[in-house]
Amino acid sequence: MKFRTQKITALMVAAIVGVSTLGSVSVMAAESTEAMAVPADQAGMVGDGDAAAADGDAISSDFIQGTFKPSETTVQAQDSYEYPFLGLNMKLPEELLKQIKEQTIAMISNEVWNDNADAIKYAYISWSEMTEEQKEAEVDKMGTAYDDWYNSLAKVGAIGIYDEDSEKELDKITGCTEHKEIGSSSDGKYKYYLSTNKDADESLKKEVEKIDVTLTEMTPFQKLSAFDQPQETSNAGDSTNVGKFETKGVDGKDYTEKVFSDYDLTLVNVFTTWCSPCVNEIPELEKLYEEMKEKGVGVVGVVLDTVSDDAKQNEDTVKKAGALQEKTKASYPFLIPDSTMMNGRLNGISAFPETFFVDKEGNIVGETYSGSHSLDEWKEIVEKELENVSK
Repeated sequence: MKFRTQKITALMVAAIVGVSTLGSVSVMAAESTEAMAVPADQAGMVGDGDAAAADGDAISSDFIQGTFKPSETTVQAQDSYEYPFLGLNMKLPEELLKQIKEQTIAMISNEVWNDNADAIKYAYISWSEMTEEQKEAEVDKMGTAYDDWYNSLAKVGAIGIYDEDSEKELDKITGCTEHKEIGSSSDGKYKYYLSTNKDADESLKKEVEKIDVTLTEMTPFQKLSAFDQPQETSNAGDSTNVGKFETKGVDGKDYTEKVFSDYDLTLVNVFTTWCSPCVNEIPELEKLYEEMKEKGVGVVGVVLDTVSDDAKQNEDTVKKAGALQEKTKASYPFLIPDSTMMNGRLNGISAFPETFFVDKEGNIVGETYSGSHSLDEWKEIVEKELENVSK
């Protein structure tokens, strides 16, 4: 069963859905605030970079801060590239592949979804010159450092797909100055463009122009990264039930699907240790649990990044999640996903936090909620979902 570890974005915005793509892996941090970027101290985070814990102390900024090398997140050289959600296949010329392998050229994917997160607005692959200094640079995980690094690259060209509104802003979106239409989607909603920068090295521009592009029918969007492969759903488990599972919590205890049987309704909060809106929300969820457990409401956390790309447990992240649970004094369990991924329910989640509800029989009920919420907002949501379960 496929599992994708979500890499941290360098652009954490307080928005309905903020999207940034590092290399070929899309990551999102969703937060229920106005759709605009705001400073950390205005986004519900403590100004010194630490998040508030349940007891009023601060959570160490190690959980949500730090640095990484953007050059290590670029798209790697391979024989061909197939992007079914974009209806786009590519084969790169040998010289361009060689420079990608040598990391003198950075190949980077970017995408933006619409406000409802049910379709892409645009998505493109770009090729830029990368100096040795840019290759070795480390940037902050939070803030605009990644964007600053990306914008500092000398753009050569890009190939992408754009909706009608995005098509009007190709210069701004791609960082290129010349655009050649190379096709359109079968439904007419998107146009494909090969873009180049007039100031780029001529030999590199020619390499981008030599890319062999094949347009295909776009695969229906599945709320995954536009650069992901579609997930097989025909043989999936019953998506209305979490099914049977056996897993560990970050506390080392064993858990099964019976974790839901003690409550009429359980809020399942799927998060990652690197997502600051997720971390900031934990004390609110703990308060919710303390106030509503007598009403038959439970809370379960699922720490998605405790499992690596190869589906093996990431011990360092498990320790970090355990420390986070201790620091926030969260008394509800933090679960490590097992191989069933809750009957497939956890597959394909790429916006964090994501929350859904389960009844005492293990049935997935009610609505799915993207983004973090305040205690009052959660109480209102839970009361509505609890009432629906009781009917």
